[in-house]
Parts: sequence; structure tokens; C-alpha cells
Amino acid sequence: MAKTSGKKKEPVGGTKKELVIVTRPVVTPQEIERDERKKKLLLVLKAMEDQGGIYERSLINLIYWLKTEKDMDLGYNFFLVGDVPTSKDLHEDIMALLYVGYIETDPKTKKLRLTNDGKEFLEKKWFDKELYEKIKTAVDELKPKIAALDAQIELTTLLSRPRAPRRRAF
Repeated sequence: MAKTSGKKKEPVGGTKKELVIVTRPVVTPQEIERDERKKKLLLVLKAMEDQGGIYERSLINLIYWLKTEKDMDLGYNFFLVGDVPTSKDLHEDIMALLYVGYIETDPKTKKLRLTNDGKEFLEKKWFDKELYEKIKTAVDELKPKIAALDAQIELTTLLSRPRAPRRRAF
């Protein structure tokens, strides 16, 4: 007769839930003042103001294109998943700027944009006019690609929204 072990079988994959707690240090405006990468990111968002903001996915692509096509390295490392650039550092910097209130997500369009605090920070604490002009010129050249990506994101978002149930016709 075969001997059975006293262990219980684990549930089939996907049925077990686990709480994962990730600790992150608190970000302060003083830390933003010392971080060149975040300040440059604010300049890129300032250059996108006339567009009403930019989606996070479009922003990641824009920073990637600035690095690869315009030879303008803002300090982020990217890796490609398929043809889509991804950067953990860039995502964390976006979250930090959201946390201190220098950028916000537009409630209607879900685009990232500078807040009044973010604009004030750039004007009073740090504003490299020469770098801003260089970024603005490069961003203006890349705007058709950004607009196409934004349109794709908007269409995907529009199609994925739940619709109201239809009445049955009798």
C-alpha cells in the first residue's frame, strides 16, 4: 500500500492571496531641489503644458525618444518589453512628484500636468532657461509621435469603458 504524506495540497495557482507591503521613503520638496533628474522631468512637463498635459505612457515614450533620437539623456535607464520602453526610475520619479504635489493627474483626461506649486518651484527655485529651450525644441519635433500615441491611448480608454445596458426592443 502506498504511503501518503501528511501535507495538505496547496490551492491551484491564482486562488491564494498575499499581502505585500512595500516601504518607501517620504519625499520632500527639499529632496526634489537636490535631484537633477526630477527637475528635468518637470521641465519636460512644462514643455507639454500647451497640450493640456501628457499620459504617463506617452511621457515614458517621450523621455525614451529624447534619449535615443535627440541624444538628450535625462538620466533614466530604459528596457524594452517588446517595442514598449519601460523605466522603473521614471515611474518612481513621477510618483514622487505626484506625492509632493508638483504634478497632478487631470481628473477628466487622466493626463499628467504641472500644478501651480510645480510651476512656482520651477520659477523660484530652479529654472534652467537654456535647457528648457533645448527640451522645448526637441519636444516640439516629437509632438506628432506623441499625438499619435495619445490618440491610441484615448481610443483604447474609450473602448474599454463599460457601457450602459441596452433596452430590449419589443
